[in-house]
Amino acid sequence: MESKKPHVDWESLFGADYDHFDLPDLTPELSAGEVDRMVELGRFTPGGTVLDAPCGHGRHANILASRGYTVVGIDRYERFLGMAAEEAGRMGVRVDYRHLDLREMDFEAEFDMAVSWYSSFGYFDDETDRDILRRYRRALRPGGTFLLDMHSPYRHIPSVLANHEMHVDVLRRGPDMAIDIQELDAENSRYFSEKLTIRNDVVTRARYSVRMFTAPEILEWFRTAGFSDAKVMDENGGTFTVSSKRLTVLGTA
Repeated sequence: MESKKPHVDWESLFGADYDHFDLPDLTPELSAGEVDRMVELGRFTPGGTVLDAPCGHGRHANILASRGYTVVGIDRYERFLGMAAEEAGRMGVRVDYRHLDLREMDFEAEFDMAVSWYSSFGYFDDETDRDILRRYRRALRPGGTFLLDMHSPYRHIPSVLANHEMHVDVLRRGPDMAIDIQELDAENSRYFSEKLTIRNDVVTRARYSVRMFTAPEILEWFRTAGFSDAKVMDENGGTFTVSSKRLTVLGTA
């Protein structure tokens, strides 16, 4: 495929169609299980301070707060932050939610732990993403940990090879449908995607791209960002293999 520049249609991807198609699958039970893995894999210190960036609509941050952590959640979407604050109120917990872009983080040694979950890293050009990784590092106190969760770079390759160099995901909600068409730019290790939603007979298109990393490459990024140590794992903390669904990285400040 022809090489393209990184691009994300943020407003289209995370608007009302996101609520309709994606939110029903993000159940409290799923979120609680993910927090269990965060705490274990990220070596979270009980009662410590956590940076959840980006925090989205707070599904992890609020649970972490309910378990005794002091949490700061940042996101670029005020709508998501409003949803997160409302849920925190219903749960009776307090999270410090802030309207902030990842590229603008300027924390200095304020947190014991930081987390980027649910494939929230790699949406900008390499220079910008490297800078964001350095910002996560600077946010941590000495010895603090950063947990990064991403898709495995190998996850969709069999589908791409079998389906005319494309991977296609289809999600139905009653009569409505979301179709995610992904093409892999192998030279730049980046998936370029077009998401089509058909809802109430209205078709909406949104484009996005996300960087994929091999294990040696992301470890090199962590080292050059200033982390003293980093390791890769699968989604359950085991050995990362070509069969792993997720690539999880634990960095130590």
